[in-house]
Amino acid sequence: MAKDKKQNNEQAPISASPERKPRKKLGTKLPFSPKIRTPNVNKVFVVGAQLGLILIRTEKQNSKDDAFTNDAIKLIEDDTSGVASQLNLIKICNRRESQLMDKAIMQTTNYASQWFISIVEDTENTETVRREHVDKFIHFLNNITWKYPQQFAFQGDETKHVNGSIIGTWDMYLLNMDITSILKHYLYDDVGYFLEDKEAVAAVFAKSMTENKVRECIAFHWLNA
Repeated sequence: MAKDKKQNNEQAPISASPERKPRKKLGTKLPFSPKIRTPNVNKVFVVGAQLGLILIRTEKQNSKDDAFTNDAIKLIEDDTSGVASQLNLIKICNRRESQLMDKAIMQTTNYASQWFISIVEDTENTETVRREHVDKFIHFLNNITWKYPQQFAFQGDETKHVNGSIIGTWDMYLLNMDITSILKHYLYDDVGYFLEDKEAVAAVFAKSMTENKVRECIAFHWLNA
């Protein structure tokens, strides 16, 4: 039996190696695969302050600088676009360093960091309302055709509370000139009305601001606001 197998193996024809075809001449370039840029996902934060103030800021994915929003700002500031009204935005302001420092927070680009400002009734400044407001803003940003692909996503609500009440005063977030401008154009017809409203003064300025300091600050900026 083993002998038969050996004979069969000996009789099996040996297949010849296939003839290799000549290679094509080099020189024809294949198209490169298109480069696909992964969009950056920027962060968006919202803050509620007293007297119904709502502030929104952006932040780059891997940086503390603001996200690139110049195209959005142009649309918001264009009175004919209607964007500001749709998003309930009243002003774009520089962010403030601290209550003690009436100076803008500067980015590594040497431009000031910015807030997108809204104002609602004080009783409506709830976490739910703020989230709805910021989600609408994010939807607007994500539907702009940017030169370089980028996306925006909600990162958090940075509102300060004590026993469920908002405690953030305006001078924690806004420069004095912007505080005065918003008070004048959206809340008070006369500077005297604001100064007489002790609850409003306490909601806008820190306790360290005496009545005389508040009066001087507001009077200085009111005429130019």
